[in-house]
Amino acid sequence: MMARFIARSIFEVPSSVPKTYFLGHHQAGASKIKTIIPNVSIVLECRDFRLPLSTQNPTLEQAIGGREKLIVYTKCDLGTDSTSARTALRRIYGDRVLFWDKNKLSSTQQLLKVLKQTARSVDSLVGLRALVVGMPNVGKSTLLNSLRNAGITGKTAKAAKTGDQAGVTRKVGTAVRVVPSEENGGVGGGVFVLDTPGIFQPYVEDGETMIKVALAHGIKKGLIHDEILADYLLFRMNSWNPALYARYCEPTNDITEFLTAVAIREGKLKIGGVPNHQEAAAKLLSQWREGKLGKYVLDDLSEQSILAHQALLLRPQQSMHQAKKLRREEKAASSANVG
Repeated sequence: MMARFIARSIFEVPSSVPKTYFLGHHQAGASKIKTIIPNVSIVLECRDFRLPLSTQNPTLEQAIGGREKLIVYTKCDLGTDSTSARTALRRIYGDRVLFWDKNKLSSTQQLLKVLKQTARSVDSLVGLRALVVGMPNVGKSTLLNSLRNAGITGKTAKAAKTGDQAGVTRKVGTAVRVVPSEENGGVGGGVFVLDTPGIFQPYVEDGETMIKVALAHGIKKGLIHDEILADYLLFRMNSWNPALYARYCEPTNDITEFLTAVAIREGKLKIGGVPNHQEAAAKLLSQWREGKLGKYVLDDLSEQSILAHQALLLRPQQSMHQAKKLRREEKAASSANVG
């Protein structure tokens, strides 16, 4: 009789996982936002629906300075199996949230409706200025392009460069018209949206959060090894439903066994038929990012977890200090290795 499979209850985060991805252009972007925010009427803060807590950034909260804000949860098409998440998030933020799916025109039109209503209330002769902010690769530029194409008749070209990796946008862009002026069939002086670079948190206390963000391509590829990400994904799939990877092997907690099975099935082999675990891991991660290994929300949205997360957001200055200290230590270690 086959023993019943028991999934791991804890994932041991390797010490090699970094605690920050706060780069120079992130700091510059946050500073730039502070200079232009006086001319902005509404902020669209994008967060990845799969990581609704992990992609909330206290640095951005400070930069927008209490400006009217709408939280836009992007990539909802990749987290559709967790229906309770929407209820939990609405309970926290009320009606100032919008769940956006790039594949559904209706969700883009819903956002345009909010922008038009805001434009009518502001009634500016020069048009409404909206600012799109968020962490790296949460879909800000994709959102801007969708707004432009849906709001301006005949526009199909990209207004902002996009890519499935962190750091595509490096500076605040020029204002892009997404709703025409009243004289051209729109509202008031029209609606303009500015894109901004993804800005990471100064410091992340929890290594598991860094792994989750890396799974969603929110940090530079290679900063956390693909094999570690694949192991974490295996851990989570086992907690959801091991049948998600049934085409590869029976349920397992062993990442080596799992990647070997993936390599054989996907033809990721070295000379002599030796399984290439690195390529197998990359293939696995690509499938998950496309929603082919289940569509789940990675963050815990229990009341206890949400309260703990909100408490962490109250310590951004401490986090900034920790990030600077960590960078100094890394530079010192690098210099010692060179010497």
